[in-house]
Amino acid sequence: MTVFSSSELVRMGRHIPTPFSISISAEHGDEELKIDSLLRIVPGKRLVALSRWRNTAVIVKIFIHPNRWKRALLRDITGINTLSQASIPTPKLRLKSSTADGNAGVLIIEYLHESSSLAVLFAEAKNEEAKAEVLEMGVKTVAACHQAGLWQNDIHLDNFMLSKGVIYVLDGGDIKSKGDALDVDTRLKNFAHFLAQFPVAQDAQSSKLCDLYSQHISKANEVDADEFVQMIKKARRRRLNGYERKLSRSTTAHRCEQGESFFYVYDRTIHSPELDRFISDPDASIEGQLLLKDGNSSTVALIEIDKKKYVLKRYNIKSFWHGLSRAFRPSRAYHSWKNASTLEMLGVPTAHPLLFLEERVFWIIRRRAYFLCEYIEESDLWTAWRKQALETNEKETVALFRDLFRIFADYRISHGDMKATNFLVKGKVLYVLDLDAMVRHRTDAKFKEKFNKDLQRFRKNWLGTPLEPEVDKLLGEAASIKLA
Repeated sequence: MTVFSSSELVRMGRHIPTPFSISISAEHGDEELKIDSLLRIVPGKRLVALSRWRNTAVIVKIFIHPNRWKRALLRDITGINTLSQASIPTPKLRLKSSTADGNAGVLIIEYLHESSSLAVLFAEAKNEEAKAEVLEMGVKTVAACHQAGLWQNDIHLDNFMLSKGVIYVLDGGDIKSKGDALDVDTRLKNFAHFLAQFPVAQDAQSSKLCDLYSQHISKANEVDADEFVQMIKKARRRRLNGYERKLSRSTTAHRCEQGESFFYVYDRTIHSPELDRFISDPDASIEGQLLLKDGNSSTVALIEIDKKKYVLKRYNIKSFWHGLSRAFRPSRAYHSWKNASTLEMLGVPTAHPLLFLEERVFWIIRRRAYFLCEYIEESDLWTAWRKQALETNEKETVALFRDLFRIFADYRISHGDMKATNFLVKGKVLYVLDLDAMVRHRTDAKFKEKFNKDLQRFRKNWLGTPLEPEVDKLLGEAASIKLA
């Protein structure tokens, strides 16, 4: 079994082979602790791992930052103790120690058997009732923390674990305390931040959830429902800003690699030897495949990787001057990747983004780019409507866009190409596609300008059709939406 030092763990970044061992200081001298698998890696800072210690499954946190590990270790210990003292369930601390060389901190923490995070439970919920149950469990736990004078800065569902009917709060390092009851402003901002991680559709439940929260807070102030929804939207915009900044680097969800001639990021769930071959020569996967589009600006093909169908879009360089104009700014593939991820976070259906890749010269000069996403086996809205293949009637078809326009207005989003062919309707679900021109605007004025163009382009789809009167009514409503 290979024994790694803390400096080696820092040097390896995310590429740490398992299993391995570390040498830790224990009561009766140094001992080796076998690390079976890594659950989370924050390169150069900390590792969260699964291990067995004294014949018991445990969670191990290893704090490896050369200069800050002591502070991080103490912060985590303080958080765990604070939760315990407040009678908030949290996994027990079994051992606090350091590596044998004294250059890293180690915490051995209780492993929760038969457990699932609320994030997993929410994702696996099969209906709205099941989602509501998960939400309510989270709300009650947040209220209990606030009642005890505690809150989490980076509050999210992965830090709430259900085990044998009990909700446990994880990540002691992110626990903050004022030592007494929290003031109203701190409580509501943190509660809004918690609810902002859910899709926009869940905002309709905010009033009910706020009432539930208030039931578990003594001397709770009455909250204006409309004002609280605006707090959630504001918090969600901050979450979006933070989330978008992570989309072009390696994280738990994504892998990023860069070289002199390439830059790519992909969803770790699809990694395989065949994907590696695709990345090394993406054009080879297009040859002989069904082309959905073969234009001067882009080529779109239906391809297979590991016997699964995907849509690959290659953004071409049309000329020397076109290449020069694209050389030093984010590629259209990156915009597609980022925008699809943004829509998913908001709960807007779109083809799931899986990879973007840029050809580069000397690391920074961009050339052709590629975007890979899931394949949705359904005709576009225009084709399906003409074939009378929609499960919705005329009014229902138009109504599908009402919520979409509302979300676009709330988060200052313009699509940039509102052709009917850029939308799919599967069952009664509207999918938004072709996102390389989508923009989330910083100012109201710019958003209104682009949004109005979107509405007018959307209207052109239906001129002279039976849908035109309903579309005109919808666009009148959309144009009058008040910005938050």
